[in-house]
Amino acid sequence: MTHCSRSIGTQTDTFGGHINTQSTLDSAKSAIDSTRDTQTSAKAVAVFQDLLGVNTPPKEDDLKNTFYQRELPSTLTRFSSPEGKKLFREAMDAAQAEGFFPLTGNFTTQSEPAYCGPSSLAMVLNALEVDPKRRWKGNWRWFSDEFLQCCSSKEDMKKNGITFDNFACLAKCHCDVQVKRAHDFEFEEFKKDVQEVTSTSDKFMVISFSRKTLKQTGDGHFSPIGAYHPESEMVLILDTARYKYPSYWCPIEVLFESMKPVDKETGRPRGYFILSYDAEHPPVSLCNGNSENRIRSSMKTMKSDDNGSKESEALKSKLDWSSIAKSFCHRIPEHMWEEKPRTLEHVVQLVLRNVPSEYPSILANQSLASFAASSPDKANEYINELLYDTTQSPLYPVVMDALYPDRENQSYTPTDCNAAFATLFVLGSPRMLYTSLPRNIQDHLEKFRKSESMTDIMRQEITRISEEVSELTKTFCTCGPAEMNRFEDSSKQRHGCCKVAY
Repeated sequence: MTHCSRSIGTQTDTFGGHINTQSTLDSAKSAIDSTRDTQTSAKAVAVFQDLLGVNTPPKEDDLKNTFYQRELPSTLTRFSSPEGKKLFREAMDAAQAEGFFPLTGNFTTQSEPAYCGPSSLAMVLNALEVDPKRRWKGNWRWFSDEFLQCCSSKEDMKKNGITFDNFACLAKCHCDVQVKRAHDFEFEEFKKDVQEVTSTSDKFMVISFSRKTLKQTGDGHFSPIGAYHPESEMVLILDTARYKYPSYWCPIEVLFESMKPVDKETGRPRGYFILSYDAEHPPVSLCNGNSENRIRSSMKTMKSDDNGSKESEALKSKLDWSSIAKSFCHRIPEHMWEEKPRTLEHVVQLVLRNVPSEYPSILANQSLASFAASSPDKANEYINELLYDTTQSPLYPVVMDALYPDRENQSYTPTDCNAAFATLFVLGSPRMLYTSLPRNIQDHLEKFRKSESMTDIMRQEITRISEEVSELTKTFCTCGPAEMNRFEDSSKQRHGCCKVAY
């Protein structure tokens, strides 16, 4: 015991000549608690100082090559300035600021320096109250700029932003879009469109312009238009890069000129977009396979063939509107010239071979979605009737032979959905695709288009498909349908009727 006490005494303090182990432990605990309280107090003080903005300023190296906003050029009027507020009040009195409130209620500062395009589109889609049909965060569905990636990868957008054509592709997946590229419109048309969109709250304009023309730093940029002041002819630009420039008023003629400089990425000028949304006629989105899944599900009871594997393979390929437009602008006319088909079956094979196999189904799904929006209880009945009527077309057997040249059973029943949609697609394809064909084949195809056996429901679908394809080429091809009708027997025709925008 004595040995043990001495041993302990060499490692502990004594009080009054006696060893007091408990007192020593209590003192140690008190010292630890005191240190902990001091550290906690120091952290609390640091947080409070940070809130007050009185912390030690960062080293100069941390702020080197960084910026806090840019000075707005004197030719532009800051929206929040007295003059800017005056212009806005007068624009409101003139009923030319109707779209301002839906836009500012959904104002989005771009989350990345190169996200001006997606940010502008997200702002407009939320202002139009478009349901993205996808989860954003938590339990909520909402559009944000990082959400919009289907026409460009997230990595590419972060690095390079998006081009005029990428924006058109992205917008077309979510709403109705009119595309106006500089040099294809005059100043008066642009001014009229500005006046129209600022006088309503269900249609918006996003402009793609060069900052250099406005004497700002940087170059290509996207932003929505918020209002128009008729007397001074000034346009309010709701700049999505609020960390760089505030919203500002710009002379409309300067804005018009800012769309003309050629974008070095595309070799073409910029322009503007008019965006709207019709819930009864929703757009076709290529961002995921949902549309194809819906049409497949709605018709699965009518399928009796084993084409599912072909469809699944097709859905694996990456689709975008530019690649689809390329079929009509370049591949089909070029192959028509090279192969010089002499039978209608060859023509059908050529057309279907050069169009993504799922595109006719995408168009069919758009029709189903439009009909379901107005008459949801009759959607399947509508599709059944449309498919049956299509099988009665004299072109349907030709399409069947083109799709299944080696089939043994020559019967055309039960209904083949692929063949039915392909028939509608060929009947609705613009006539410009067939102008290089021999006259007798053109006449034969035209006879099918005007067949007396064609029902009203078929005519409606064929007209819609024709309008959809024509709009597609006008949006994503350098030349639109008017130019495509003009090509003649020349080298231009041999290499496709026009250039595709990428």
